[in-house]
Amino acid sequence: MTRRVLLVSAASPYPVVTNGCARLVSDYLTHLFPADRVYLLLTRPGDWAPLGLYFGHQPVAGDLDVSGLLAHDFAFVLFIGFKETEFTVELARSLASFCLTDTYPHPDVPQGLFRGILSHRSDDPHPHLLIVGGSYDDEVFYSDRAGPDRAGPDRGGEELVLSVGRIHPDKHQLELCEGYRERIFEEYGLPLYLAGGVADMAYFREVEPYIDGVSVVSSIDPGQPLASSNWRSAREIALLCHRARLCVLASPKESFGLALIEAMACGTTCVVNGDYRGFAELDLRPHVYGNITGKRGSVVDLAARALCDDVRIDASEWARKYALRETRRALSRFIDNRL
Repeated sequence: MTRRVLLVSAASPYPVVTNGCARLVSDYLTHLFPADRVYLLLTRPGDWAPLGLYFGHQPVAGDLDVSGLLAHDFAFVLFIGFKETEFTVELARSLASFCLTDTYPHPDVPQGLFRGILSHRSDDPHPHLLIVGGSYDDEVFYSDRAGPDRAGPDRGGEELVLSVGRIHPDKHQLELCEGYRERIFEEYGLPLYLAGGVADMAYFREVEPYIDGVSVVSSIDPGQPLASSNWRSAREIALLCHRARLCVLASPKESFGLALIEAMACGTTCVVNGDYRGFAELDLRPHVYGNITGKRGSVVDLAARALCDDVRIDASEWARKYALRETRRALSRFIDNRL
């Protein structure tokens, strides 16, 4: 008999994926429980009030209170993130419940509420905790590099430097753009491609003057900066990764960094300058260029140094452990053993 499974998250993959958490939700819906009917309960960011129940991108009619959700006879519920409210606690207590969080213990995740916890990292391991990374779809993101140049016209277009992420102060695209023409483009002729939509309009207005269509280009239509069509699909991002000489992530901190692991899976050399606390330092260190325990200096300087020194790091083999199929095996065993 096919089970019904409920995912709960405040990160919506509809109508398009706009951030790493939404990508994770989308991938979990599609790939993690292939034998089950997987539903998504979207909640409102902030207070986690229920907004809508979906199956296969389509809204499902019915009450969104706990009794209405229980009528669907879900085998278990997996919260992707968590906010302790009367509604979420009641739902978690009414079903076999699990929670995915970036770190554990976490101030938003009550002790003893869930049958199991999934976390990117923990300083307090216990039998009901499963360490999982941010997972990528290895049918989309995989190494496709040929020849010594590793990119170029045969990979779908001119070589470039790639930055993936929503345009937002947290992602520090302004720092990357400010010195890019002088430090990178004029020296190496590589345009910077900003792949992602606008999440903060005021910040985009600061970044926009640097998007000249030559040294810095972007996926954003300047006439419709908030349009959903500005966001790039997973397959489009993978194609950009295959063209990229470098993938540069300017964020000063990331809980995991799904854009990072997707680029690494494509064999793209990644330049970072922040705190990547979702990874063990010694594990990640050999597979990226730059700083992984905190921001130091300029990310543009790091990118320029990587090009000057002809740094090339293909971490696609190492990244395979974060593929969805690996997560699926471990997660299925973990949950089934607790039902």
